[in-house]
Amino acid sequence: MILRTGRDAVTVKRPERDAQGNLSTKQVDVYRNRWVIEKKEFLEQRATVGQIVRDEAIGPREAVRQHPELAGTCLNLRAAELASKALRDPEDQRQFVSQVRSALADGIERGEPLQPVRLRERIPPPRAAKDREALTRG
Repeated sequence: MILRTGRDAVTVKRPERDAQGNLSTKQVDVYRNRWVIEKKEFLEQRATVGQIVRDEAIGPREAVRQHPELAGTCLNLRAAELASKALRDPEDQRQFVSQVRSALADGIERGEPLQPVRLRERIPPPRAAKDREALTRG
């Protein structure tokens, strides 16, 4: 499979002849396409992983045990479940999570990059006002 993943604006030098036939270079703004080429085996593996994500009967722990690369995807599903709690109707909640699950699985099956797990650094709580005063009086 060949998939265009985007394009980048670049400036290239293009040879150009003037009216007298003298050769010079001209800078031209163009786009450079970015491509991904995947083998058939990769797409078959992704189809299998996509079916695991689609299957509501397979819990996140089991899915990540079978395919550790699904950790970020399972976190996104959990986030969708939590976000769905803002909807009043339980059927709307179920449909929302189902649509997110389906969209994630579709992307996996198309060979799109898997969702990474992003860790945040712990930010220390701000110091109490009296601690700041003690530091400034020093």
